[in-house]
Amino acid sequence: MTGSTFRQAGTVRLLARLAVLWVALLIPPFVERTLLGAETYYFFYIGLALVFVLYGFTIHSVFSYLHHTRRQPVYVWISYLAWSIFICVILSAFAIEYDLFRPTSAGSTAHGRPLIDYLYFEIITFTTVGYGDIVPSTAQGKLLAMCTALLGATHGVTFVALFLLALTEHLPAKNQK
Repeated sequence: MTGSTFRQAGTVRLLARLAVLWVALLIPPFVERTLLGAETYYFFYIGLALVFVLYGFTIHSVFSYLHHTRRQPVYVWISYLAWSIFICVILSAFAIEYDLFRPTSAGSTAHGRPLIDYLYFEIITFTTVGYGDIVPSTAQGKLLAMCTALLGATHGVTFVALFLLALTEHLPAKNQK
């Protein structure tokens, strides 16, 4: 195996570890609200801060992976869409766990709104469209909306800039004997 193959395998392992950390980020809010029944928002605030930290690490890792592999533009855009939806799902889980939106009368769940409403709100806010048909009812919901909008506004620009750089750079030369 070449050094490039080892670097690529190491980056894939790092991305897998980051995926586990993203999912683990959802455990403290679940424990705080569901298992302990606490009415606090401690893990909500900590979780939002960790979203930004993990986002930075993940973008760096994905860029490193693209830098050392063969790239096809279609896979870059598919990964962009998948990564965007993944972030929205993570943020939706926070909104669901902390029940941050006003309940509706039709199609309510245990948390007061249909689950699709939470994902819809996150995607609309993440893309900075903001229709205004679903409105956060608490200060924490507004904070989540602000963080989602900030991530969404910077996500597209950051992702496009990093991945265009990765796509236009030449692959590292292989060791020739």
